[in-house]
Amino acid sequence: MTFYGKVFKTHILGRPIIVSTDPDVNKVVLQNQGNVFIPSYPKSVIELLGESSILQINGGLQKRLHAIIGGFLRSPQFKARITKDIENSVKLALSSWIDRKNTHHPIIYLQDETKKITFQILVRVLMSVEPGEDMEFLKREFMEVIKGLICLPIKLPGFRMYKSLQWISNFEILQAKERMLKMVRKIVDDRKMAMEKKETKDSGSPNDAIDVLLRDTGESDGTQQRLPLDFISGNIIEMMIPGEDSVPMIMTLAVKYLSDNPVALSCLMEENDELKKRKDESGEGYAWTDYVSLPFTQGVISETLRMANIINAIWRKALEDVEIKGYLIPKGWCVLASLTSVHMDEENYENPDEFDPWRWEVTGSSLSSHNLEVLIPVRSKTGASVNSNKFTPFGGGQRLCPGVSWLCGWVDGCGVGEI
Repeated sequence: MTFYGKVFKTHILGRPIIVSTDPDVNKVVLQNQGNVFIPSYPKSVIELLGESSILQINGGLQKRLHAIIGGFLRSPQFKARITKDIENSVKLALSSWIDRKNTHHPIIYLQDETKKITFQILVRVLMSVEPGEDMEFLKREFMEVIKGLICLPIKLPGFRMYKSLQWISNFEILQAKERMLKMVRKIVDDRKMAMEKKETKDSGSPNDAIDVLLRDTGESDGTQQRLPLDFISGNIIEMMIPGEDSVPMIMTLAVKYLSDNPVALSCLMEENDELKKRKDESGEGYAWTDYVSLPFTQGVISETLRMANIINAIWRKALEDVEIKGYLIPKGWCVLASLTSVHMDEENYENPDEFDPWRWEVTGSSLSSHNLEVLIPVRSKTGASVNSNKFTPFGGGQRLCPGVSWLCGWVDGCGVGEI
């Protein structure tokens, strides 16, 4: 940025791109979804996930899918169930780590272990698959698929895309994804047949994301059409990405940052121990919103999200010439809105390279009502407003991650609060 400014032209992955590290420019790009900018991800992503990917679709279908999944993840019934699942999974994992202490393999690889927890929980949320052969099959195949998501589009042996895609000049899909699609499609087909046979399409609470997607009749967008089964199957696979990639990475880094900051770790433990003591005395179980009552824990989560950056950047393409703050973005050019650069900019945060949960202490009485249940202070002591465009760990605009509050509670329950 010192040499080129906050917005500059370059070429990445073989095409011209405008890179923006300016929060104001990023805000305009993210909020003008569909009419001025549309998603435009690297070729490797589109070829692996397909044109019907939730990352690529636009307009009414994207809004419909976003609303369906977001509503399901925010439902009280879902939160009550998933809280118990997380608690049981973490306790089981921690118990197994203790058992390994006196074995020949005492070393715990935290990111690998957290992947086991998060992937299993997420797959249960998506399609009610329990631990066993099917779960292991999905995890094994998905690990192969995700390797080719972001890679150089070079058709040479040794590059990940060559191995993962086996080059799709004949439009052949990656074999690992084909095997996953076959399994997921069978689950979708069986569930649809069961719904039709029992005539329970609209009764009771949905058990998982497949139930929600199959029940939707298209009334919300006026199409009056159900979602195609292939569309549901493909996007269920895509929704597995957080369980294998972003959530384990966030949880691992939270532990790493806390290990490097004994004072922060002590404050976090004291706060969570007090919550545990209250629960033991009252006999109540943990609730999804318990983390909201822990201000320092919220600060740890926010600071981890700022430094770890789940979403490094957002890819968009301009449908017309656009001028923002004096910068011209030509029609057809891609824009890479860098969220990481904003979070690590010393103009936005004092000492941005330092892990400082105290920077999120409330200095005013109001809390953000726009953060989808992520009750983070409106203003940090550094002056950065978290409901503005300087704190965007989940993207922004119409495509804001639908699982915002779910992920924060997950990080607290699986990583920060327990491990």
